[in-house]
Amino acid sequence: MDFSLFAVLAVAVSSCLIPHTDAPRMVEPVYHVAVVDRFYPGDDFYANEEERNQQVNLHGLVDLDRDHLREPLYHGEIVSIFASHPAIEIHPYEMREGEHPQKEILRQLQNIRKHVFWGEPIDALILSWESSTLVSAFEKPLRRENVGKYVESVRQWGHDSDIWQLSFETIRILEDIAEYGVKVFTIAGNGGRGMVNTYSFAKGITTVGAREAELKHFVSDNVFVDMRSPAAHQPKLIRDSEGLPKGYDFDGDACIDVPIDCLSGYQHGRLNYPERLWPLLKGSSFAAPVAMKVALLDHLATNKQAYELPLPYQCQGYESP
Repeated sequence: MDFSLFAVLAVAVSSCLIPHTDAPRMVEPVYHVAVVDRFYPGDDFYANEEERNQQVNLHGLVDLDRDHLREPLYHGEIVSIFASHPAIEIHPYEMREGEHPQKEILRQLQNIRKHVFWGEPIDALILSWESSTLVSAFEKPLRRENVGKYVESVRQWGHDSDIWQLSFETIRILEDIAEYGVKVFTIAGNGGRGMVNTYSFAKGITTVGAREAELKHFVSDNVFVDMRSPAAHQPKLIRDSEGLPKGYDFDGDACIDVPIDCLSGYQHGRLNYPERLWPLLKGSSFAAPVAMKVALLDHLATNKQAYELPLPYQCQGYESP
């Protein structure tokens, strides 16, 4: 059998870069969202500046200020930015650096299942990682009615592979969490149309792919994709009314997600920060949190829950640009 495992590169920023997690809240959140991911562990985690810079350049996803040093924005921070809203409180479930990613995913999912069982307020879960293989490892085309056979195949592969054993256990624990009423979102994966994320076989979860037709050769798309959301994003510099740079907006709401003074190349008085990031941030990892946020806010509007948004609502904790 010709199949291979692809894990999304997940990498996670200092606390000042997660405004809706750490900033004082102007209003109470309606929803609590767990994000299982790898986050920046903090400056003190590394033995020295050289080691820190090496790891940040390895795991950081963006160099916003073009100083040839990536920002301490790992995968988890960026996923959290796209999931953030004043009505949503993000709860990071951090994957420990240096540990096997799938083991860390399973460990944190076990913690989430335990917390939900004991009544912790977790309304949604984002797992922007994949355990993907070729569609042809099952059948082509895939059929939803045969999902039980596909899961059984993954279980059988686990007899000979620790990786697939972990994948099977992850599928089952995702189902457990969904049965408790948590809205679980995972990704289609970034292997293209010929690949399928086996996590999407879990019953009761939502798999998110890319809305952009231009990404059809990059982001997987198959019968297990339940939603499609924007997967390509271009962070843009936000300036105040006097033209002074204030920070970067990642999700297009014209509000600051990453303040200027959090950048690795920040200099007081500097004006010539890049206006837009290139290349774009793209991948189903960023489509999933967008889909989750839309789903929760639609639910909020449908149920007409009373919720007083700060104005401007996305910019709580920062001066309006």
